[in-house]
Amino acid sequence: MKRDQFTFYRSYYEALKTLSLRDFKAAVLAICAYALDGEAEELSGVPNTVFTLIRPTLDTGRNKAANRKNKARTNQEQTNNKTEQTCKEGEREGEVEREVEVERENDSLKISPPVGGDTKAAAVIADYLDRVNPAASPASLEELSGYARRMGEAVCKRAFDVALDSKKATWPYIRAILRDKEARGVKCLADWDRLEKAERPSTGKGKGPKSGYYGGTGDDAEKIEGDLDWMERYLEAKKQDERENEP
Repeated sequence: MKRDQFTFYRSYYEALKTLSLRDFKAAVLAICAYALDGEAEELSGVPNTVFTLIRPTLDTGRNKAANRKNKARTNQEQTNNKTEQTCKEGEREGEVEREVEVERENDSLKISPPVGGDTKAAAVIADYLDRVNPAASPASLEELSGYARRMGEAVCKRAFDVALDSKKATWPYIRAILRDKEARGVKCLADWDRLEKAERPSTGKGKGPKSGYYGGTGDDAEKIEGDLDWMERYLEAKKQDERENEP
């Protein structure tokens, strides 16, 4: 192992200073060649004697230097391994987080597949997410898909239209509309139209809207809000009848 430096102890100097210039030069060159390059020069006489006495100290210095170098290399390798491991763990954590996020996104859109290949539910869900609530819960979408299969795409979309026109585009409000229509036997738009025509309020004096028209029975807050909607329809219809009955 080649080295860039070594320790030249005072004891070397004390042993060498008594030599002649020729022997001094030979001994010093031999010491340097061995300490720096690991090369042992061929010596004889006094220079060889001095070098032989100093050589064990030089060997100790070379061994210590080699150990330090090996230790530094080992530490660096361990540091590199730890860094690489940390990076891999960070990548794995990032992948796990991305997988969890994808699963959450998928869960938010998860609904039961249409029965018998029916695409009604899928079309209704797509329209609901687009126009009403793009962040709808899986439970509400599951319930909506059931109404779509039982009552049809057109009925569900009309319920969306009514809720949007009333500025009450929430799932509880839409569900109240669909639940009320289903309870009254509505299975298509024609049923809905016939029901509205049959329940259109009369304009007799002192009469108000019938309970259950459009908005339901008024037993809960959602249907009470519906009552306000068809109250406006009732008043408009009354005005129209009055205009038609004018002489």
